[in-house]
Amino acid sequence: MTWSGATWLAFRGGRSDRLRIVLTVASVAVAAVFVILAGAVVAPDDLHSTTVYSNAVLWTESGLKGGTVLALALLCLPFLAFAAQCSRIGAPARERRLADLARLGATPAELRRLVALEAGIASAAGVLVGIPLYGLLALVVGAVGGPVQVYRDVDPIPVGTRWMDDALLLPTDRVPTWWVVVPGLLLLPLLVTWAASVGAARRDGAGEVTHAGSRRTLRSAALAVLGLLVAASAPRVVSGTSLTTLLFSVLLLVAVVAFSLGAAGLAAELAVVVGARLAVAAGRADLLLAGRRMAAQQRRGASRLTLLLGCLVGGGALVLRSEALAMSEQQGDYGGFFAQTYTLVLVALGLATAASALGLLVAEVEGVVERRRSLATAVAAGVPRAVVARAVVVEAVLPVVPAVVVTTLVGALAAKTYLVSVADPYGPFPAGTVLGFAGVVCLAAVVAAGLATLALPASTDVSEARVPA
Repeated sequence: MTWSGATWLAFRGGRSDRLRIVLTVASVAVAAVFVILAGAVVAPDDLHSTTVYSNAVLWTESGLKGGTVLALALLCLPFLAFAAQCSRIGAPARERRLADLARLGATPAELRRLVALEAGIASAAGVLVGIPLYGLLALVVGAVGGPVQVYRDVDPIPVGTRWMDDALLLPTDRVPTWWVVVPGLLLLPLLVTWAASVGAARRDGAGEVTHAGSRRTLRSAALAVLGLLVAASAPRVVSGTSLTTLLFSVLLLVAVVAFSLGAAGLAAELAVVVGARLAVAAGRADLLLAGRRMAAQQRRGASRLTLLLGCLVGGGALVLRSEALAMSEQQGDYGGFFAQTYTLVLVALGLATAASALGLLVAEVEGVVERRRSLATAVAAGVPRAVVARAVVVEAVLPVVPAVVVTTLVGALAAKTYLVSVADPYGPFPAGTVLGFAGVVCLAAVVAAGLATLALPASTDVSEARVPA
């Protein structure tokens, strides 16, 4: 199979295939905007510039640029994970087409090339879309303005804020640094293509037991422990080095990804255990159906990884926000730095939660469509659609809730431990805020699972019982 032929075949399909490509382009475009914004953050300050920033300290203080770039990199991860998750939209029909190609002589490597080409070209198009999207963001930021602190004469204490039309909420007036933007934009399609290829390789081996349950559990636990150890040792490793901020950011990123991968794997094993118990002890039809499905070890790793990644980062960010606001109450908030900075943090957490919920929605809709034959058979046999809908919601939410709560608390406690190790804390542990955030994420998961049930009427039609498995 030639590359031109593979490219042509990669973009053949129906509405679900077009939706998959559009969502991949959109998610990568958002990640590309964050990459370009990171390049603008690290751009050298123009000493002769007359630009007024709403949060001047955050965008001009050189010591804060490393942490800001790290935050933007972490914010990219949920959108990249969602882009990888989009490769499963319309998967049953596409896998039947791939099976037809395999019967015609296509090798597994050529089939994976098809999947990789589709994901790679769509994500590259997302990068190209992200560049003008960043330009649009710059126009909007320049037109909207922002709040600026007001001072009386030479008094260093602000007396209030006022809205200035020419103030900028983001440093979109700067020319992004090319050595940050170019590698970052090139890395986005590579990551999405790699994730899609790995997913295709795993689906090629569907039905084959490649790892025992105990080995999967040990591997997931080892990843989680590795993440905690890297996070705990990062401050000691980087102390005294000339690249303190960069090295600490890299180690923290590795710790977050490793722990999230481990937590997602442990959540999958928890789903199997809980599902097996439900399948034995449940006295209701919806719980029995959900338990059987959970015990069948259906893959939901990518969607849970996106969700837990946001929870881990969110728990730590909320603790840092609480500590910063407590410190500002005692020492003052010069220029509104803490208030405005952590308002941006809350906006970022909202975006990450939305991306995670969309990933979970894609996974659940995929599951409904994938088993439409068995669901249609159950409905034809007399099982009410409402029972099937409740089973879909329970299957999606039950393994997620404990994983979300535990991961959020781990991120929060890790951040609090780090703060206590470097200085005396200014405020108590914000248990209510952290648990409230975990509750919001769980509610988003419930809403995503509820929206997935909208696919049930079409998928449980009696005619679907004749669709090949």
